[in-house]
Amino acid sequence: MKIIKRVVLGFALLGLGLFTAFQLGWLNAGLFLGQQQARNDALIAEEMAFHTGTLAYLYGYPIVDMLSQMHNETHRVSEQQDVLAPLNRFFRFPGLVTPENSGNLRAPNADTLYFTAWYDVSDEPIVLSTPDTQGRYYTIAVTNLYAEVAHIGRRTTGTAAGHFLLASYDWTGQPPEGLVVHRVSTSRGWLLGRMYVAGPDDLSAATTLVDAMRLTPLGAWSSNVMDHPPLNAPIPTGTALEPHDSLAFFSILDRALKTLPTRPGEEALRDQFARVLTLGTEHAFNVETLDPATRRGLERALKAGADLVEAATKRTIDAYNGWMISMNIGRYGFDYLHRAAVAKGGYGNLPEESLYPAAVFDAQGHLMSGDNSYEITFPPGGLPPVDGFWSIAAYDLWTLRMMPNAIDRYTLGDRTPDLVYAPNGSLTVRLQHQMPTETDVNWLPIPRGHFMLVMRLYEPREAALTHTWVPPTITRLP
Repeated sequence: MKIIKRVVLGFALLGLGLFTAFQLGWLNAGLFLGQQQARNDALIAEEMAFHTGTLAYLYGYPIVDMLSQMHNETHRVSEQQDVLAPLNRFFRFPGLVTPENSGNLRAPNADTLYFTAWYDVSDEPIVLSTPDTQGRYYTIAVTNLYAEVAHIGRRTTGTAAGHFLLASYDWTGQPPEGLVVHRVSTSRGWLLGRMYVAGPDDLSAATTLVDAMRLTPLGAWSSNVMDHPPLNAPIPTGTALEPHDSLAFFSILDRALKTLPTRPGEEALRDQFARVLTLGTEHAFNVETLDPATRRGLERALKAGADLVEAATKRTIDAYNGWMISMNIGRYGFDYLHRAAVAKGGYGNLPEESLYPAAVFDAQGHLMSGDNSYEITFPPGGLPPVDGFWSIAAYDLWTLRMMPNAIDRYTLGDRTPDLVYAPNGSLTVRLQHQMPTETDVNWLPIPRGHFMLVMRLYEPREAALTHTWVPPTITRLP
């Protein structure tokens, strides 16, 4: 009997051991699977945040960039602030742009007087009133937060005095008689005006016309508004926004997407931003509450997005004789990388308003540098075909700013005095940092280091828009 009891007890202990082993095995397996699932979840969260965040960075670049500039130029953020005016008021640059007074403008021209304003018509339309410029070229680029552009000015609306009602896409009011309605597809955006200046003796007349530009809330507008000075408005103080390299970028984008209308064809993209990153949803995007994996992914996305935009500003796209000529500025469709690159480079007009051939390489494909000298020769009858005017300017490649030079010349073009033409009618432009020893040279000073050259054709003719005419090559001198 004792033997039988021992056998039974042995089997019982064996069964208990096997059961315990199975339990431990399942427990270990469960722990392993749980750990694996946690790793999978973290992997998915980080990679989805990285890939979606990179696309959101490219998509949102002009939105965040413009809203940051809007804040920085409508708030007193510095004691040494170049540009400052309240919302819906013009800031007028005091003269032609130089290295000392270019403010936040990137690759600015030195051909026209600039005047700029940040508009917000969320609550009420504003009226843009323009004086009679008597045929003088001017243009005002109305740029929405998607960096899409429309123009008011000589080419589109003529030069007679006018009153233009800037109204949000969803405004349902009735415009007063005599106002030309101009719908904006985002309720906030940027106005950048340019007024032609023929030369130093013309600066006073051009300034008078710029000073006559008015922005007036619809409720305060009357037909004799031009007889009164612009309305005053308080200017708030604030801290400068520089969000391009921080997760604050996504916070600004989140707030913007909550109010911006979804453009046709972008429904799925916006849904992806909402599902993966909660951008544009009723839930506020909060950097402080991000889980570690999502935060890692978005930090990687910031770096990747910035690198992509920087690379896109330097690549040669649609090159003609070494000049990059974009025919899509101001109307980008779904090309978010190109849109971001143009925004980083300073935005721009529609091609039919002004064309911007740009070059960073010489004819041999070498990056241009102020250590060398270069020439551009326009053949007889081969000057830029324009109904307006043309110019060439040079900028530091990395900052896109003008650099000081010995003769304070920052542009060369058809209004430059005493241009020297060859006997056959050709025109050669010399590009170099040091002053030439020759006296009969059309010299455009260039920065000491690597530089970008920008040619501007204001109101270009069909030949330039169809590439029947292209800029001459840039030749490095021995």
